[in-house]
Amino acid sequence: MRARPPRNRSGPGHAAERARTLRDHGARFLKFGAVGLLGVGVNMGVFAILHGAAEVADYIARVLAIEIAVLHNFTWNFFWTWSDRGRSLRNLPRRLLKYHGSTFLSSFVITLATGALADWLLGDTPYADYLSHLIGIGAGMITNYLLSDLWVFRRRSG
Repeated sequence: MRARPPRNRSGPGHAAERARTLRDHGARFLKFGAVGLLGVGVNMGVFAILHGAAEVADYIARVLAIEIAVLHNFTWNFFWTWSDRGRSLRNLPRRLLKYHGSTFLSSFVITLATGALADWLLGDTPYADYLSHLIGIGAGMITNYLLSDLWVFRRRSG
């Protein structure tokens, strides 16, 4: 067996590859953000229907609205955002389970922990509650994207 020559990571070909990768991630992140924005609308709409119109108890309506929004977001991410990574229905249950786990980690744990840290750092500054919540949401979104890209919708080798 012959050893491979070292990769040239500084030539023009590599720079073009890095630029293409960055562009691809940027486009995918915009799709991911659009799906998330739609998911907020689904969440709020379902909550309004369940709690407001159907008079379902507040926190039961919240949980159901969140779950429907998670399923909505997963569906769009599976069939659109990461469609290049395989849309086989055979992969769907495994990816859905992973998506639920990653969403719990990023949307609850990371968002709340980062928000609490930001709230502590901001102290009594004006609008600290809102700023810290927004910072937490941003950290959760980035974490959710990375977990989705690297784990849930990971490109299968071979």
